[in-house]
Amino acid sequence: MRLATFWRTGPLRNIETLCLASWVEAGAEVDLYSFGPVTGVPEGVRLLPASDVLSESYMELLVPLRHPDREVWQPMVNYSDLFRMKLMEQGRGMWLDGDVLLFRPFEIDTSKPFFAWEDSHRIGSPVFYLPPDNPMIADYNRLYDSPTLMPHWLGWKRGVFKPLIYRLTGQRFTPPDLGITIYGNDAFTRLATKHGQLGHAIGTRAFYAWNGKETAQFYKPGPVEALEEDPGVIGLHVHYKGAPNTRPPESSLYARMVKRLGHRLPPMNWIEPD
Repeated sequence: MRLATFWRTGPLRNIETLCLASWVEAGAEVDLYSFGPVTGVPEGVRLLPASDVLSESYMELLVPLRHPDREVWQPMVNYSDLFRMKLMEQGRGMWLDGDVLLFRPFEIDTSKPFFAWEDSHRIGSPVFYLPPDNPMIADYNRLYDSPTLMPHWLGWKRGVFKPLIYRLTGQRFTPPDLGITIYGNDAFTRLATKHGQLGHAIGTRAFYAWNGKETAQFYKPGPVEALEEDPGVIGLHVHYKGAPNTRPPESSLYARMVKRLGHRLPPMNWIEPD
């Protein structure tokens, strides 16, 4: 199986290095797309130019105007949502966010969609696959041709009401000001519903046994649930980053996985805990 992800440029954090090593350990062919040099990459990961998939110029349209606190990181989050759909169209493999840790190998039927419920009402975007002929991809192709990247699938509140208020009050905005997930989780769920794809979604436990801030447990010592020993858990999306470069407590899940995958890890620059 081929797995793919994106990192714009520069050093990986230790958590991403660990996650990529877990994909190699699981027997996958792993492609990391970027726009510049990346360090901290485990052996066995192939580096490829992201420009072969989707132009970096799209990021210029993804800068929120009303949320300057997000202008550094939100364009990359939104770009990665657009990027993964181009990967699907081009048949370049299955997408995993760089912070998805795998505990065991798994296989998918590449003729069918593969994704999982992140919670009771939303499909997760960190683990995502569509075959190239899936109808959801056509909706994204329509989006790529839009000069403003305004999604046509938004609901009434974000697609009609908020833009109307902004225009009536003379406030400048870009689509990213309407929400962080408009190209990702929210979009995938809406489009999967539209095209009758929800039946392909597997349960939350496979990748989201801990979700959101619950993933802070990943860094904590003590008697936390041993997810890596549960055959029903394929991996974990480590959503909460905490201190991803701080040396983890010995009994934490983070430390257990570092020990398990140590033979695949490049030298790690740990920050010692206070």
